[in-house]
Amino acid sequence: MIRQLRSDSSNVILFGTAILIQVVLLLVSADLPFFWDSIQFGSRHATFFHTQGIGWLPPGMDSGNPPLLGLLVHGNWLVFGRTLMASHAVIWPFALANLGLLALLGQALHRAQWGWAPLLFVANPVYAAQTTLVSPDVLLVTGLLLLWTGRQYTFRWMICLGAILLGAISLRGLALTGVVGVWWWMDKRHTPYVKWILLGLLPGLVYHFGHWLALGWAFLPMDSPWSGSFSGSSWQAIPRNAVILLWRLLDHGLIFLWVGLVLAWRQKSQLFAHSQEARWFVAMCLAVLPFFLFFSSLNMHRYLLPVFLAATLLFVIPGPSRILKWGVLLLLVSGNLWVYPDRIAQGWDATLAWLSFPTHREAVLKKMESEGISRDGTASAFPNLGPADELDLQGDQGAFVDWSTSTPVQYLLYSNVCNDFSDGDLERMKSWPVVFQSGKWPVRVVLFKIPEDETFSH
Repeated sequence: MIRQLRSDSSNVILFGTAILIQVVLLLVSADLPFFWDSIQFGSRHATFFHTQGIGWLPPGMDSGNPPLLGLLVHGNWLVFGRTLMASHAVIWPFALANLGLLALLGQALHRAQWGWAPLLFVANPVYAAQTTLVSPDVLLVTGLLLLWTGRQYTFRWMICLGAILLGAISLRGLALTGVVGVWWWMDKRHTPYVKWILLGLLPGLVYHFGHWLALGWAFLPMDSPWSGSFSGSSWQAIPRNAVILLWRLLDHGLIFLWVGLVLAWRQKSQLFAHSQEARWFVAMCLAVLPFFLFFSSLNMHRYLLPVFLAATLLFVIPGPSRILKWGVLLLLVSGNLWVYPDRIAQGWDATLAWLSFPTHREAVLKKMESEGISRDGTASAFPNLGPADELDLQGDQGAFVDWSTSTPVQYLLYSNVCNDFSDGDLERMKSWPVVFQSGKWPVRVVLFKIPEDETFSH
């Protein structure tokens, strides 16, 4: 009895630490501009609804995913005003609910270890970074946890709610729910709950059916900038895709998650045998990995969050020592310090290192303003393109010139968070005069003066 009380006390401390870390991350990022894919799913969609009314997205914005996040952000703007904080606040209840659901799920799986589930997951650099963005993947994690927790506690309404959220947030959410539904249909222990998954998928399927009736296509985009991403890879490309997948699995300190699981298995060889956690891990792998292997561009770090979630819950099983768990925790956090040389593309939405980018970007923008340097005479690259209003919601429609268009410009705003500069571009920049630089590590933003005799064959 005393041992159980001590266990509960330590779990409460672990859970409280996870909540504290998450709250700090949410507060630190509350006023930050939109970044990476949140520019599309959070800002651009919501702005369309806010200015044009609720309707079908135009082809330039429509990637086939239901725009649930954009609708939620638009709703917050109607109530609290069109601000960055109102945008980020959409994510807050889901981020906190995820930790609560992880605690509930951990208690159902192995009561003595439940506090580790929320703490290890919030320490994952990919997930932690997503909670600082206006990211649909935070909602996707909520949907998965509702499914899993609902099944553990036999809460049918929770299973239905999870399926609703997954089907309405993205195509990947729909695929994940479909894989779980097939698994449950094949396993007689879960078969009675399949109907609640099907019921929950109805709103998402109704959206796609209406999309097909109105626009002539559904699910996979046909006439949009994303159509190329959904084209299948050739068989020759699969080995390359597999290497990228392996890199994503090990990147940003995630290698320590897998090393920790191997060491845990060695401590207790039957650790994962016939466990619900192991079955969920296999299901998530089957649902996610085909996107990486058979498509050329669907290989973002955040797409692997379901796999990371299932792997994290394997640590809740009794067996792995506390020293091992603390080691994995600290080494995972260190993954936020992984910053590659400029010539290696990096997933900046998968690391908290991105948090310094807005400060340095703002410093360079102020310098440009004081020097009278216009944006239409300055080139840059993603995620620094498009009207400034899409990033900071300040109403400024000015935009940088897209570096890839080879349009002659006088200046270049460069940052190491931009992956679209070639090795040749980086080599040429070494000889260009620097007008102003903010930051050195992990992020730097540099304003270059382009020599007049430079060519523009980027």
